[in-house]
Amino acid sequence: MRAAGRGIGPVLCDTPALEPDGTEDPRARRYARDIIGLHDRLSYRRLPVEFRGDPLSLVEDPHGALVTVTGRDSQFPARYLKGVLGFRLAQYLRLNWISADAVHRTAAFHEPLPHSPVENIHTVTLCARSGKIRGYVGLACSADTESLPLDSPCRTPFPTEAAHRIDLLARYARPGLGTHQAFEFKRFLRDQTMPRDEQCTRVPWHLMLGIGEALLALGDGVRVVLGDAKEHVALRHLRLVGFDLHVVEGTSPYLRESDPMAPIYRQTVVAKPFAAPVPADITWYRDVVRSHLDGTGGLASWQAVITTLAAHRRGTGHRPDPARGEARR
Repeated sequence: MRAAGRGIGPVLCDTPALEPDGTEDPRARRYARDIIGLHDRLSYRRLPVEFRGDPLSLVEDPHGALVTVTGRDSQFPARYLKGVLGFRLAQYLRLNWISADAVHRTAAFHEPLPHSPVENIHTVTLCARSGKIRGYVGLACSADTESLPLDSPCRTPFPTEAAHRIDLLARYARPGLGTHQAFEFKRFLRDQTMPRDEQCTRVPWHLMLGIGEALLALGDGVRVVLGDAKEHVALRHLRLVGFDLHVVEGTSPYLRESDPMAPIYRQTVVAKPFAAPVPADITWYRDVVRSHLDGTGGLASWQAVITTLAAHRRGTGHRPDPARGEARR
């Protein structure tokens, strides 16, 4: 991707690249280093104003010098979408969660562009000062051409289901609920070069808020989510913002060596697969997080926010299930 001119795409800014070490091939290492360096130099300062139509969510946070925008594939101008997918690729190269050899062999500089029957959802957190991407999370749609019942033997497994060799969605099968209303969490990421400061702490909450507001805007368009994540990272945040997760323990996820994503399942701590209906009381959780980010909530610290969220979750009692057609508040 070239640096953009005339304010219509990502522009260059200076930051150092880190050296990937997931391959013995010096050519692949050099290529991975160049891709990381390329995406480190890009700035997305004008993304919010170049966005097509109203975003599903826009979070401006002057206290943390962050801005977060959430929208569908088609709402991102093509150059920005390639840049966002390039950020995902660069972060995975840094973490050695994607094969540098495969990236080099295919001359990839971003993850594949979507070709799906339903649009994917992207949440991107930017540094308001530099325009650099500081965080990302996506919701990926089903590959089914037509929406099928969640317990249909003909439906296409989501990538998490295929890797863990399990069915996460049949338990949520209901009349009127299909695979086009199920979405997979993808790439819950924070920029690996960020200093561990207050801005860094705020990024995951921005991502959760962006997703939460998108789910509210989409209504019945998203009723069940799934994915895989580590216990003390994304799973923790999802539980804190109200998701009643069904987590499957003891799986042995695996991808063929030819799959570029195979390295992600070679870690010491492996992500656990999960699924959940969209929380019926997601509005309450959204309001708590947003009010703390904008300084109006009266909670003095993130620990106070976490305590409040956890207490509400423990004390809710019966939690209406949108997958069963019970109303959200």
